[in-house]
Amino acid sequence: MLIVAVRWVLVRTGLDRPLRRFLSPLWALVRTGITGRVALASTSATDAATERLSQWANRPLHPAPQREPAASYAFRPAGHTLEAFDGSSPERFEDMCRELLERDGFTDAVRVGGAGDLGADVLARDTLGRRVVVQCKRYAKPIGSREMQTFNGTARPEHRAAVPVMVRLNGFTAPAIDFAQKHRLHLVDRERLARWSAGHHLYDVLGIDCTGS
Repeated sequence: MLIVAVRWVLVRTGLDRPLRRFLSPLWALVRTGITGRVALASTSATDAATERLSQWANRPLHPAPQREPAASYAFRPAGHTLEAFDGSSPERFEDMCRELLERDGFTDAVRVGGAGDLGADVLARDTLGRRVVVQCKRYAKPIGSREMQTFNGTARPEHRAAVPVMVRLNGFTAPAIDFAQKHRLHLVDRERLARWSAGHHLYDVLGIDCTGS
């Protein structure tokens, strides 16, 4: 009744037509908005249904069984390839060796290379608490016995190394290898570095007993 009465008043006063002209554009905007929202909701619902149908159609018929993760040392840290070692700076080369030690479970691994390092570039401890002293250089030529003698003179006396290791990207001369064998220095040449960086534990590469037995 109220609506009828209001409409009668508007007609009697002549205000109904101006009011219609005023409200007509607003009603058009409202109808356009409602139509757009309905269309958008319909499109979204269709896309969602299509995506679910596609996932169901492409599902594996026999899902692969879950596999136990491998030990941490079986993974190669990102970028630790022979090509990366070749292109690294001396400091980065040492850091890459330190990162491989950490991957293998060595603790307290720290890079100490620099002026006055007395032949030690990386220090760490193995699972038995033994101190590991690593000298890692990327010289273009194989290392000779003179450099080997210098390292031997500092690794144990100065750094108390239980496991002295020399990492050389391009290997060692025959006299240097002979000297290392006599003085129990462990050598990592290019071939061993490739195995180490690919996921083998350092002690497996060097044939070192990890149990202490």
